[in-house]
Amino acid sequence: MPSLRRMRKKLQKQVVRWTIWLSITFIFVLGMFSGFSWVGRQVRGLNLPHTIARVNGTDIPRQAYERVLMRLTNQRIGTMDWAFYKEMVFRELVDAELLRQEAYRRGLRVTRAEMNKRIDEIVQRQLLSARQQYERDKEFRDFIRRQYGSLDALANDWHRQIRQQSGDLERELLMEKLRYALGQEVTVSEKDLQDSYTKFRLRHIFVSADRFLPKGKTPSDQERQQARTKALERAKALRERLLKGEDFAELAKKESDDAVTKAKGGDLGELTLDAAQWRIGFAALSLLPKMKVGEISEPIEGFNGYHLVKLEGKRVELPPDYHKVRYRCEEKKCGNIWLGEKGEKKCPKCGSTKIKQIGERRKELLDELREQRVGERWSHLLQELREKARIEVYDPELKAILAAREGKNDEAIRYYREAFRIATENPDARRHFLFPDLLHYQLSRLYMSEGKLKEAEREIRKALEYSDDNDLHLQLGSILVLQGKKDAALKVFQKVANSNPTPAQRFSLASYFEQLGRKDLAEQQRKLAEKEGGPGGFSVPLSVR
Repeated sequence: MPSLRRMRKKLQKQVVRWTIWLSITFIFVLGMFSGFSWVGRQVRGLNLPHTIARVNGTDIPRQAYERVLMRLTNQRIGTMDWAFYKEMVFRELVDAELLRQEAYRRGLRVTRAEMNKRIDEIVQRQLLSARQQYERDKEFRDFIRRQYGSLDALANDWHRQIRQQSGDLERELLMEKLRYALGQEVTVSEKDLQDSYTKFRLRHIFVSADRFLPKGKTPSDQERQQARTKALERAKALRERLLKGEDFAELAKKESDDAVTKAKGGDLGELTLDAAQWRIGFAALSLLPKMKVGEISEPIEGFNGYHLVKLEGKRVELPPDYHKVRYRCEEKKCGNIWLGEKGEKKCPKCGSTKIKQIGERRKELLDELREQRVGERWSHLLQELREKARIEVYDPELKAILAAREGKNDEAIRYYREAFRIATENPDARRHFLFPDLLHYQLSRLYMSEGKLKEAEREIRKALEYSDDNDLHLQLGSILVLQGKKDAALKVFQKVANSNPTPAQRFSLASYFEQLGRKDLAEQQRKLAEKEGGPGGFSVPLSVR
């Protein structure tokens, strides 16, 4: 067992390795889905799919999905947000499986030696963290001796605990390898860095795919694809007119579907590359630096259509510290680190001449840009994997949530009814996060979106038979307001006001009271909300009466 002093020095050198990017942290906190032994497709005692979905032929078991939902019950999530979080968890599980499959497709694997090395590193980090709770090594060792017998015994116990989570650890290492492989595909030059500080003055004409969608009905996937094809053809035709001499600004006023810039002749002002790629499309990142002033681009695919872009000017605006260098004072009592001009001779803090150049700001910015590009490559890869994925969903509530997201209300209602039937067949359904009140609430929202207020009221009153949650009462009150039943709505809102609502619910109440002409009650709720600390959280009704 290495000494704690040596261990500390070693870990300080490895600090960067403990920084795992945010998206991957979330995926692996989920506690994924390998290593479970399942028999059959149904949850015992319930007509509920054992597998919530299949991704390119690989099952996502319900246990993985529910393990994450269990963690969410410790947070204050509102009734209105519960469906969103279920969808978010589902999509993260799908993304994690897609990335795992991509890593395997690339021939990436995790060896036993790599697993052992990472486990050793984790144990060392835990030991260092435990040691930092004590002022002296002797106090720490005395405690360990009393509680565990020896430092080795504690370390061995932690090794065993970590090995029980070896599946999660293996996936973490696999994703690190995949990210490293993507990093090898990304090259960033100083020209790329200077391009990132270039501001491009742009005009654009946007051709929206929505222009070509059928009116008065929810479009199918095929109709959406046809609309995008027509938008591309339209953008190409407009470009031909521009190349023949038509004025870009005048054509933008007539033809652009961007309501914000249309009246200004498509003027986008000055945009950086990062801003341009989000405003126009991912291709802008590589396209704009190659364009000449006055040039008109080919159609650039955006979020929901195509852009024609005219480059009207560009200028480089480097940060003030671009050419500075980083120094460190070698005086033991100082250790100051600062950015300064090239050729500095002494520390600005202590005046010592024992200084050392440890970096250049230009190179630091280059490394930052490279990490940014790797992140963009990661996101782009994930988007490609999603578009190509073959995903089959089996869970009826998830089917309903996804159908509602696509505007397929009839499908969503049918699947919610199926989920509700399962939820009421057996009271143990709540252990699988199927709650009748939440299902009725979602049905009420769907009916409201279609203007079917009687059906919406019926569903929310059924939800209230299972839960007395304030969000459900707010939903009922809002339906009554839309039906013109103001007195009944006022009683509902007053009941919520007297039941210790959250600050966020009080703000909602204030808005409703104002609509009902009760400015006195609205002002009272606003004051209470501000006094209680601004917008708060919501409680998820987890019990079924």
